[in-house]
Amino acid sequence: MKFWVRLEEWILAVLMGIICVLTMVNVLSRYFFNSSLSMTEELTTNIFAFIIFIGAALLARENGHLGFALLTDQLPARFRIVCTVIVGCLTTVFFVILLWYGWEMVMQQYQYNQKTPAMGLPEWLMGLSVPLGALLCMFRFWEGYVLEIRRHKREEANQ
Repeated sequence: MKFWVRLEEWILAVLMGIICVLTMVNVLSRYFFNSSLSMTEELTTNIFAFIIFIGAALLARENGHLGFALLTDQLPARFRIVCTVIVGCLTTVFFVILLWYGWEMVMQQYQYNQKTPAMGLPEWLMGLSVPLGALLCMFRFWEGYVLEIRRHKREEANQ
């Protein structure tokens, strides 16, 4: 698992670097040549979609998302486990729906042979960020829930 975490971190770093370079090139192009490169906006927007999902998945594993823990922290460990399972089920439902409709979107883009406006790339390549991101997030959220449940069980055993 450590390998996948490192890989996700590296992918995020590379994608952020690409966005920075593309944005800098666009700014310099406008400043020196009075001409904006339309492809940079298209690429940065689509790369950002991948960054959002990979980053969300990475945070999910570490339980780094915002949460309302005021009530659950006051509960005994056994009830915290129940709350974690309920949240896990609701999160799974959300990501299954996102995966389903994201896949439908990609299939429509593929079927109609949609292209991106500036670069003419297949739109479905960019749209893959939604179903792949949903799948990755679902996996990482459950990995985080399992780690959290184990922690609660250790706390329960120590009480």
